[in-house]
Amino acid sequence: MEKRILLRNMRKEDTQDLFEIFSDPQSTKYWLGRCDTMDELKRMLKVEYFSYLKRGLSPPKVIVLDKRVIGVINFNEEFDGIGRIGFILNRLYEHHGYMKEALEMFMREGFEKLGYHRIEALVFHDNEKSARTLKSVGFSYEGTMRSYLRYQGRLIDIDLFSRLRREYDEERIVG
Repeated sequence: MEKRILLRNMRKEDTQDLFEIFSDPQSTKYWLGRCDTMDELKRMLKVEYFSYLKRGLSPPKVIVLDKRVIGVINFNEEFDGIGRIGFILNRLYEHHGYMKEALEMFMREGFEKLGYHRIEALVFHDNEKSARTLKSVGFSYEGTMRSYLRYQGRLIDIDLFSRLRREYDEERIVG
């Protein structure tokens, strides 16, 4: 299949596209943080960027379609050969398979380049779109962690999904 998107490091000129994503209540419904102003976004990006570097993680990648940033994907935690993935997509680009394509590319990086033996995703329990997308690229639902996260003043149930390196390798051999 021909790649329609590109994953690359963020650039300063991406801010307007990122603001469109991170200021939209629908796009950020399941994201821990929304930015109502461009200054808030710039501050968030700076803090996040240095947080990644401080923890030894590579900074988040932007998902680019026709020179336009339509989403962000990252490994937001790493421990004992496990990478925890996070992603967000501009809602105007949903239902076209772009996030599925980005996840496939990012899994390749996690397993083949970074050497993870497991990639996890934590998903709000009622976020059915993300759950479906993860399952479509081979992630398995492992269970629900009840009252796992305090978000906007209430306790949220979180679903845990994972993909193992051996499953990834088996699929590539058979595939």
